[in-house]
Amino acid sequence: MIVRRGLAVILSLFFFLCIFILSLKAQTHGLDIAYAEAEESYRENDYNTAATVYEDIIAGGFINGEILYNLGNCYYKQGEYGHTILNYERARRYLGNDPDLNVNLKLANMRIFDRIEPMPRFFLITLFNKAASMLSVKEWSILFILTEWLVAVCLIALHSVRRIRWRKILLTGFLFFGAVFVLSGAFFVQQKIYQDNLTEAIVMIKDVEIRSAPEAEATKLFALHEGVKMEILREVAQWSEIRLADGKRGWILKEAYEVI
Repeated sequence: MIVRRGLAVILSLFFFLCIFILSLKAQTHGLDIAYAEAEESYRENDYNTAATVYEDIIAGGFINGEILYNLGNCYYKQGEYGHTILNYERARRYLGNDPDLNVNLKLANMRIFDRIEPMPRFFLITLFNKAASMLSVKEWSILFILTEWLVAVCLIALHSVRRIRWRKILLTGFLFFGAVFVLSGAFFVQQKIYQDNLTEAIVMIKDVEIRSAPEAEATKLFALHEGVKMEILREVAQWSEIRLADGKRGWILKEAYEVI
């Protein structure tokens, strides 16, 4: 009796596993078709259709850096630089310091109206942030775990090997992987804190007035235009306090931007 029940449970689990695999394959097949349709539309210069298909894929819950990058390219071809920069910035969360993405993002930023110069920083901080942005959070975490294992292997081997030549090699490996382990951990923490605690957004309308307070009657400080990147500091009703890369602050209507 117990054997029959166990067999029934196993068969049920196998049945549901088969159903899950088949549904997953069907979903993947549907994504492949949609992706191919988007690529074909892009090749035929039908950028609006390609963008719509990519947006539908994302709305369906499937998202990665490549899709966001391609979507940004579609908007770039249509001259919609707010959507272009928004999707390029989102793609950076997945692709890290991808060369093609960086070039296209730079080109898109050259197309927008506003020129905002970042505040000068101590060169070591700038260097650290630049190094941390070379990989995504996921990639730094993988490197961190990998080097952790390699450090452990080298350390264990050092206690087991007696030949001086091999001990020198293992010690060199231990020091090298240890350094990479520490740096990758530091870069992972920096990028993780950056993503979790910093809310950034892109201006999505042609132009918007920045006020001194969260009120329509407040003093106008300056104007921003489509494509500008900013940091969201806090929200009050339909207003958000922002800070630009050059240190300027003010209040903007929530409807004027979209969070990265």
